[in-house]
Amino acid sequence: MADVAAADVNPAIDSCDENMLPKVNMLFDGESDAYEFYNAYAEKVGFFVRRSTLWTTSKNIITRRTFVCSREGFREKKKGAKEAKCPRPETRIGCPASLTIRLTANGKYRLTEFVPNHNHQLATASTIHMLKAKKIRRKARAVRENLVDETVSMPEFENEDEAYEFYSMYAGKIGFNVRRASMTVNTENVITRRMFVCSKEGFREKKRGAKRVKKPRPETRTGCPACMVIRLGTNGKYQVTEFVTFHNHQLGAAAASDLAMASQSTENDQEDGVDLADRSPDDSVHKQNLINESATLNSIEGRSCKRYKCTKTPHYGDVGATLEYLQKMQHDNPSFFYAVKSDENGNFTNFFWADSKSTVDFVHFGDVVCFDSGYALQGYGRPLALFTGLNHHKQTVIFGAALLYDESNEAFRWLLDTFKMAMNGNPKTLLTDRSAAISEAVAATLPATAHRYCVWQIYQNALQQLSQAFHGSKTLECNFKRCLFDCEDEDEFLTAWKEMLEKYDLEDNQWLADLYSIKEKWALPYGRDAFYADMKSVQQKESLTSELKKHLCLEYDLLNFFEQFERLLCDRRSAELEADVNANQSTKKPPMRMLRQAANVYTPAAFKMFEREFELYMDCMLYNCGEMGTIFEYRISVEDNPKDHFVKFDSHNSMMNCTCKTFEFIGIPCRHMLKVLDTRNIKDLPVQYIVKRWTKDAKSGSSNGGCAFSFEPESAQTKRYNLLCRIFSIAAARAATSAESFTFMENQSNILMDQVEQVIQTRPPDIVDLIGANCDRTQSSVDNIVAEGIHGHTNFLNGSADGSLTFPFTLGAGALDYR
Repeated sequence: MADVAAADVNPAIDSCDENMLPKVNMLFDGESDAYEFYNAYAEKVGFFVRRSTLWTTSKNIITRRTFVCSREGFREKKKGAKEAKCPRPETRIGCPASLTIRLTANGKYRLTEFVPNHNHQLATASTIHMLKAKKIRRKARAVRENLVDETVSMPEFENEDEAYEFYSMYAGKIGFNVRRASMTVNTENVITRRMFVCSKEGFREKKRGAKRVKKPRPETRTGCPACMVIRLGTNGKYQVTEFVTFHNHQLGAAAASDLAMASQSTENDQEDGVDLADRSPDDSVHKQNLINESATLNSIEGRSCKRYKCTKTPHYGDVGATLEYLQKMQHDNPSFFYAVKSDENGNFTNFFWADSKSTVDFVHFGDVVCFDSGYALQGYGRPLALFTGLNHHKQTVIFGAALLYDESNEAFRWLLDTFKMAMNGNPKTLLTDRSAAISEAVAATLPATAHRYCVWQIYQNALQQLSQAFHGSKTLECNFKRCLFDCEDEDEFLTAWKEMLEKYDLEDNQWLADLYSIKEKWALPYGRDAFYADMKSVQQKESLTSELKKHLCLEYDLLNFFEQFERLLCDRRSAELEADVNANQSTKKPPMRMLRQAANVYTPAAFKMFEREFELYMDCMLYNCGEMGTIFEYRISVEDNPKDHFVKFDSHNSMMNCTCKTFEFIGIPCRHMLKVLDTRNIKDLPVQYIVKRWTKDAKSGSSNGGCAFSFEPESAQTKRYNLLCRIFSIAAARAATSAESFTFMENQSNILMDQVEQVIQTRPPDIVDLIGANCDRTQSSVDNIVAEGIHGHTNFLNGSADGSLTFPFTLGAGALDYR
């Protein structure tokens, strides 16, 4: 290798702007920002940059990256490689120049090492522009610096498709075609950067070894620099970071209706294939493009700032598979509910379904509902949305499911209206993701329901928005989760949030700032008058996402997903039945009288919450603040807690109210209330403070009679339940034909329930084998009743002999069909 003169000092370095010189401890927002900065410095000094070694976490987050001079290292000699006849000249000579960055706790990258010395001659300003790479970068920089019109305000986009639609609309008005170019995705396959270019961008690639074509296609690509670049912002929307209007070719005809003024000044003085480096921004081509751009953007911007109708195209065969599944489920069980929404063209866009067990679960546990649209919003493949809740064992129950290919405001309103109709009631509290469309739909359809943002879904979003910061610090995620899930006192929450921002240098993080600005909608210290049922603790332990998202992929057949969904439902319900039996067989006898009462009434999961409050009341100190008639006020303090709470007690009826709002929020008496009861020598928990939804009898006194099915989904008890649903759904359809028959059926149902309760209490449960044999013997007779109808009537209300009903309902341009 020939000796190369070292260039430890280059005059270009002295002429560099102070802001262009790399310095240790400089901060960069991202790895690409550091690369661009070092590139700009390298061009000024006279060398080229190459990405070298990097260190990543298990989730592919870059924690350390080194950028080197392009002449760093030496060319590797591969074993067994044949010697080339005309080898390329050796360019790498082991240059030591480099720049290293490391990920810090606040999610930014810090410059930790900088080696400026080179062991080769650096290029001069008069020669470096002759290199191809330099020319490409100079063109791109000239475009960004000279051709971007910063006076035009660009809209934000909900997704990449909206941005493409906007740029395509703009291109159609100007007179060129659009092509999707490069993109950058993160570890969750979310697009963080996308470039849209003119169809004449770049040049046709010449493939090595390709045969010459007799009649080659004409060359159409001219290296046009026009483009639009979007990046994913901290608010979850895409923002335009580069908008280049310069074209180096003749544009097509623009739309006369919008560009009449611009078309009058059109001058055909442009040439195909004009090099950007040889044209001035003041050329007629650029003037024409700027006229077109200013006229078009003003007309498009007003429309683009409106919310687009976010509609996804169903995968091939999904609509048919969904309808097939829903119709089959209703044929097997007429009480199965489903609804379909269509668009103005008659295409099915949204589907909702819920079986009879889900509607019964809502009667018992529908006070708090979580609407989980994360499957649809995070792009798992098929846009599933779930309505879930919490049963008396603190287990997740599913009230309904939907496939949402249309995610517009109207679609969410339709979905909530449908859910409300299917459940025949409204939840007290609805937890959703942060979405303007969902919030507007909730306000319109459920005005009496307390609407809160789900802290678990906020945490899931934070894993994406703060992924770099979480991987840059081992303790940030724990502190963030503490603010979300553990701080139930306002002062404690505000202090913990402030300390987190200061400790990890996150005061300038826009996503956290936006989240904090709406803290009243999600933080646990706020809105404690709304019943919450301790939903957050269950969501931390179990999530349906991991169980379902694999089967939502487009690679799987949709019927496979429905099969897995049914299996998930069966598993959940079997777990509930098992918990019912275990709760009734519990032999726990605590030593304290009130604890014994709670253990007999509450389920084990609810008793554990009560037991914790009971233990903590021992540390409480009570002070009498005065009385007014039968109302007594007490101040409760704890030694380690600087904030006191106040309890008002009515001696007339033992009614209490505590400022901590734990009873209103979770449904379990708080430690402060228990302290007051103990002070007043009340050893039994007042009945009004035993919320039925947490008791072992939470499901008694309704249509299912609190019966426990067998643990096996396909057991005789489950079959019996399905058969009874079919019989009574037919009776309900017949009784609904008149007000008199409806009243008669309603009265008889109460009498029937009392008789069923007497049978259950006086007769021990059957052995499973005997039940199965008996159920099999009566199977044919039940099927005959279902087939023939009740009293020989086969024409039911808007239905057929199998008991299925159709209720037409129209909402907007689409149709809402209940079958």
